[in-house]
Amino acid sequence: MQNAFGIGLGLIEAFICWWLRELASLAPRWWRRAPSHARHAPVLVLGLTDAKLIEPTVDGASRTLGTVVLTGTECDQHLSVTFRPARSGRRPLIVRLNRDLGLRKILDLPLVAENDLEQLLRFEMERLTPFRANEVVFAQRVLGRDLQKRGISVELHVAPKHVVERALEASRALGFVPARIELADTKPPGHGTLNLLPEKYRDTAKKSWSSRVPALLGVALLAGAVLIPIQRQRAILVDLEARVATARAGATEALALRESLDQLTASAGLLADKARRPMAIEIVMELTRLVPDQAHIIELVLRDGTIQLYGYASTASDLIRALGQSPLFRDPQFGSAVTLDPQTGIERFHISVQPTANRDS
Repeated sequence: MQNAFGIGLGLIEAFICWWLRELASLAPRWWRRAPSHARHAPVLVLGLTDAKLIEPTVDGASRTLGTVVLTGTECDQHLSVTFRPARSGRRPLIVRLNRDLGLRKILDLPLVAENDLEQLLRFEMERLTPFRANEVVFAQRVLGRDLQKRGISVELHVAPKHVVERALEASRALGFVPARIELADTKPPGHGTLNLLPEKYRDTAKKSWSSRVPALLGVALLAGAVLIPIQRQRAILVDLEARVATARAGATEALALRESLDQLTASAGLLADKARRPMAIEIVMELTRLVPDQAHIIELVLRDGTIQLYGYASTASDLIRALGQSPLFRDPQFGSAVTLDPQTGIERFHISVQPTANRDS
């Protein structure tokens, strides 16, 4: 019965949305061009010591609703009182962080790093930025690929977690739903800015009041014919949804704690391994530089401090010589006999090489 109620309500919403679109097509052109809340959301510019709330106007300009000095524990109260006239339901809000509150970098990485870019950046965060991975929120995108150099260009935006949490608290104090958190005064080579809003808050940001207007209007128009006979079933459904939401919140918190533990464990292992040998990304970059175009590595195995290379080359001994001249490798030798492919005429090799000790200070 509850499933039938959900299906019926969905059909009603679909009909009302279609009806409103048809009515909108008959409206004057100037009315149809009116800005939406999502595209013209207020902007909270957050600085080190103050915050400024800016609201876009219909003519494309903007007006400042107010500025407040952020003072310790009274920050939320001051924000709420100062900007109270600007509240209008649970509207979406864009938070723009001052350039001093975040970091933007352009990175050059090997092409193979694109397969697991987010995880790689998380492991390398302490080397690439002044922060640890568990201290920041970051977003990234690939700007371009250089197939000849076997590399990619990556844009990275980083903000400390305490700054993001401060932005979320300020948004809630103003009565808004944060839709985006972005860095101010950035002119990225790509299109648009990167969103630093944590993933767990994005579903809430999308469910703004304005996005539910068609459903609410449909329920209001058909309340007498539809909602009254099934009011009891609807109350049961609401109660079940509340229980599911409570259980989901507990599960989300547990998963977050597990993820934090896994990250700390991985970071500790990475630091211990980093003191003894080069990082995996350095090994891949050095191999990319050393391996000639006529040679192909089809398998790379890093295990127990030894690097195993499997592949094809016109002369495998040249690759041994190149590896021996690299400061990152020592004792290159064939792991098995070199065989000649009768069809292609090239040599199939298995090379074993040891990484040298890490030279980082």
